[in-house]
Amino acid sequence: MINVLLIEDSAVFVMGLKLALSASPSFGNVDSVASPGAAVAYLNAHPETDIAVVDITLEAETDGLTLLGILREAFPGVKTLVLSHYKNPAYILRAITSGACAYLAKDSAPESIVDAITDVAAGKCLFFGETIDSAKILRIFGGEENLSARKPQGLTPRELDVLQFTASGYSNSQIASALEISVNTVDSYKERIKVKFGLDSIVECVAIAAAKGIVTV
Repeated sequence: MINVLLIEDSAVFVMGLKLALSASPSFGNVDSVASPGAAVAYLNAHPETDIAVVDITLEAETDGLTLLGILREAFPGVKTLVLSHYKNPAYILRAITSGACAYLAKDSAPESIVDAITDVAAGKCLFFGETIDSAKILRIFGGEENLSARKPQGLTPRELDVLQFTASGYSNSQIASALEISVNTVDSYKERIKVKFGLDSIVECVAIAAAKGIVTV
């Protein structure tokens, strides 16, 4: 029997998902909490929990993406699956690199969500559901080969160049001139860098890269 914790602050969505899970004989306890703090307290009290289903837009002190990292460190035996309205590649990348075994959109069919939870509990990864554009997944993983190896792609040499020039204070036009590419191409590289870092700001990417010694400021 699979024991599930739903970390979700929409009572209506929780009710619907509990109904879908209760129709399958594979599931045991299916409980829900509405905040990260309550999730940690629940998992401390219920070590038998197998799966945590996490919404990334919790109306609480910690968002779901940050919570994934907390759960990975504190409860390594609990597998995590994200259910979200968002299909943003940056969110998907952050979820996977934070330990999620699956990322499904909330407009997925109920049976697809049930199947994904069942498969994740059995040790299978990764799942993205039928309503997330497969091209986004390939872009995050850098093609079929990396997807098969289940690892997001790293920065390419040219992306590293763009990131280093950015860290050095170069404008987009200056980077374009230095690398002999167009300004639009520079913008494209920056978007790809943000996706790979799972961040919305190139400034944040520079800060993280500098802290890791990837670039110098």
